[in-house]
This record gives sequence, C-alpha cells and structure tokens, in this order.
Amino acid sequence: MPLVSFTRVKAAALVLAIAAPAFAHHTVSVVYDPEHTATLNGVVSDVEWKQPHVIFRVKVRGDDGRLVPWTVETQAPLVVRSHGLQQDMLKPGVPVSSTVCLARDGSHRAYAQTIVLPEGRTILSFGCYSNRSTP
Repeated sequence: MPLVSFTRVKAAALVLAIAAPAFAHHTVSVVYDPEHTATLNGVVSDVEWKQPHVIFRVKVRGDDGRLVPWTVETQAPLVVRSHGLQQDMLKPGVPVSSTVCLARDGSHRAYAQTIVLPEGRTILSFGCYSNRSTP
C-alpha cells in the first residue's frame, strides 16, 4: 500500500505542476477594455519575445510633444509568428502603428489588436473581445 500512496502523491503533484500555469492566465477583456481603443504611433524601444506573451514597448509622442512610453501586450510568440510577425520585424528602432485596447486601470499599457509595420503590412491579433484566455 505505501508504494501505491507514494505513486498517487507523485501523480497528483505532476498534475498540479502542469495545471498551475493555467490559473495564472487571464481573459483579455478583464485587463484591457474592448470599448476603449486607440491607435499608438511610435518607435519600438524594447521587445520581449518570451512566454506567455510577446510584449513590446513603444515611445509615443503625446499631445504636449513629450515621448510617452507604452507597454503593448500581444499573443504568445508561437501565435504571433503564425500571424506573420517575426522577431526581425519588431525590434528597437522600428516605427509602428498599433490599434490597441487600453488598460482598464488607466496605465500606459495596452493589448494589440493590430500592428502595422513600416512597409504597411498589418499583423492581426485576436483582439480584445476574445472570450478565450490569452496563452
């Protein structure tokens, strides 16, 4: 019996280890407001190509002429690549235009609906109305 109990404990631990990251995911519309969108035009200052989301920072010129740093979240790297965006396309110094859903907390954070690259190519994301959890 002790061997069976130990095996069950190991199996339960494995299930928890695999399932735990799923609880950390969020639905896009919980963090970002699909009713409040904007278009950010600026220059990429930093990009993080890692799980669970590709995140890029862009400096956008505000109404007062000052540069305002924005953090823009997208889908997982695999999803973004499947939509045609490669790492060499989105990197520091690249001018972009991105239609985004703004963060509900009013911060300079947003979720990308589209990313338009300098040559005019538009990369689509799932959008802020997605009912599915972000990867």
